[in-house]
Amino acid sequence: MQRSVASWVSMRVGLLLLLLASGGVQASALSATTEAAIDALFVDLTAPGSPGAAVGIYRGGRVVFAKGYGLADLESGAPITPQTPFHVASMSKQFAAFAIALLAREGKVDLDADVRTYLPYFPDLGVKITTRQLIWHTSGLRDQMTLFLLGGHDIRDVLRQDHVIEMVKRQKALDFAPGTNFKYSNTGYTLLAEIVRSVTGKTLRQFTAERMFTPLGMKHTFFYDDVREVVPARAHSYFREGDGPWQRYLLNLEMVGASNLITTIEDLAQWAGNFSQPRVGDAALIEQIMRGGTLNDGTPTHYGFGLFEPFIFDAPLAGRRAMGHSGSDAMFFTYFVYYPEHDVAISMLANTPTEVAAKINAIADLYLPPNAAPVNRVSDIIKAPPPAQLDQLVGTYLHAANRSVTLERKGNRLVGRERYSHEVFDVVFHADGGFEVGARRRHYYRAVRAANGQVEALDRVIISGAPGERFQRVTRVTSRPAELARLAGDYYSDELDITYTVAVEQGQLVARSMRLVDPVRLTQVTANHFDSETFRPTLIAFERNASGEATGLSMDSVGLKLRRVPHP
Repeated sequence: MQRSVASWVSMRVGLLLLLLASGGVQASALSATTEAAIDALFVDLTAPGSPGAAVGIYRGGRVVFAKGYGLADLESGAPITPQTPFHVASMSKQFAAFAIALLAREGKVDLDADVRTYLPYFPDLGVKITTRQLIWHTSGLRDQMTLFLLGGHDIRDVLRQDHVIEMVKRQKALDFAPGTNFKYSNTGYTLLAEIVRSVTGKTLRQFTAERMFTPLGMKHTFFYDDVREVVPARAHSYFREGDGPWQRYLLNLEMVGASNLITTIEDLAQWAGNFSQPRVGDAALIEQIMRGGTLNDGTPTHYGFGLFEPFIFDAPLAGRRAMGHSGSDAMFFTYFVYYPEHDVAISMLANTPTEVAAKINAIADLYLPPNAAPVNRVSDIIKAPPPAQLDQLVGTYLHAANRSVTLERKGNRLVGRERYSHEVFDVVFHADGGFEVGARRRHYYRAVRAANGQVEALDRVIISGAPGERFQRVTRVTSRPAELARLAGDYYSDELDITYTVAVEQGQLVARSMRLVDPVRLTQVTANHFDSETFRPTLIAFERNASGEATGLSMDSVGLKLRRVPHP
């Protein structure tokens, strides 16, 4: 985050201490017009029998507005209120990171020491990984949720802390050298909980209750570490397909640190107030947690201690200086955003899919002063170039560790496939020459041209400033079934203890495992590279020996390697 964060915090703390001394801190109530405008933002969540959301606005740690919309439990008909306990998913990370920051200030954790200092079971991968890199997502550790899915787990299973520890023990490689890239990894934050346990002898739940939540008066906030525990009046999450019936989405996590905090809109007022009037920690610690991380070469990542700059990461929140964190697990969608210049925070906790960031931004527009200097890290959208220029972009582009990007002409439009091979999006062009495949996301593309002007690659530019990736133009291959059959066989991963059986079915490669309910159907890109039609794995790349026989494969963007199992 920007260096000005320190001055914001110092200014806010000094001003608020002065106001406290004179009894002048008060949270101004919203006008009836503003309340009605906020209500209008949630009209989509107020249909009879619908799940919904709770929203809170806080100034100086006091509640300005708190309200619930829709139902917390469709079976009992219990409504959502500001007191409804919600699972807040990855919004939990700021609390785990704060716990580590407290221990670091006390000299009990060295943020730059090797994590094996605190976790002796951590595998020796030939490089040093620090606690700070776990916090900043620059460790290179593979993401635990991706590994669970590749290992054949259903995310609705009971997934425990010990499962992650055992997976970590078996890891043999990293995504990248520590400190050289930013890549979101839930694994690092689960390990933060284990560092707390190692140093204090207490679980993350016990430590945060004693040192953070009880002192702040957050009476209904805790890390949920036992799926058998009954949480009265909690919200459950729901989804439906089209106009079909609502269905519950099961969530059985016992992993804490990366996720699994339970809290309420009312409790979050106390957390918001601690940024400007610290009762746990002090102004220096608050400045530390709000400061963004960097790579080894000094490149800013805009992600600090479980807090990132939403105006960089999240297009719907672009424009105001802020810090916060979103979350999504099952069908819970959450966001907490703090605006230091105004000492205002807005939180939203939803138990069904909805545009959380857009709603928070709309509330900020209603409550905060107009933004004097809007920040837009992506240039303005323009009309598509002439057809001849569109034709230059048509083709397939491949990155060894990512699903391919395919651009096609559809009449006078250019469309693209990027995430799933069956999803097609319009290409959106920008004034600076970049373009996106679909709506604004966290990255965009730039064409790379050879000396003769022909497009030979696409650079994927990460909006946050993290290192990007180059996708080389390739000629798409369609192999005959006999050639595909040379890739068939069993492939085993020591790290996940899973076997995938690859076979040719109706002219297409298909991967199966006894742990997977559905087969993984593969779409060929090159002779060795195949995109998947599933969320995980997203791709499979085969490795061959000199004679062209397959010897193994790598899977997904984490580069998980499986060796081919020879059969007599």
